[in-house]
Amino acid sequence: MEAKEITLLSFQIREDNFAVDAMQVLHILDYKTVRLTPVPNTPDHLLGIINLHGNIIPVADMRVIMEKDDLSIGSDASIVVLNPEEQEDAVVGILVDMVKEVIETKEDQLQETVLEGKKGLIESFQGTLVFNNEFIHVIDINNLIETIEK
Repeated sequence: MEAKEITLLSFQIREDNFAVDAMQVLHILDYKTVRLTPVPNTPDHLLGIINLHGNIIPVADMRVIMEKDDLSIGSDASIVVLNPEEQEDAVVGILVDMVKEVIETKEDQLQETVLEGKKGLIESFQGTLVFNNEFIHVIDINNLIETIEK
């Protein structure tokens, strides 16, 4: 049986490369153009909320989730708005340092993740892909949503 085709959106968080299922990406927003409203008494990884087409969407800082020290926001920063399948009410935005590219590959190209244990607050990855001589860790969106909502 032939391996299933998958489409991934890759992005960078500091020096690390990650990806999510591109079919679960609703929007990619330029951070500089977004009006983010802070929400008091929320976890450190929650930057605030945005109003996107009348919908209030929480935005999480992936640099905090991945426990990075440098939290400065660069000129290429973007907010990737995710909508996990079968979870209409779980739309979230994630702040990343830079959106890189869309990758078309086959599911069997994903190898067991090379990360030992969890990475920052994330506990599960779908796997790791080697693409253009770089490791790209594919984030399990459902696990990410659970982490953000904690």
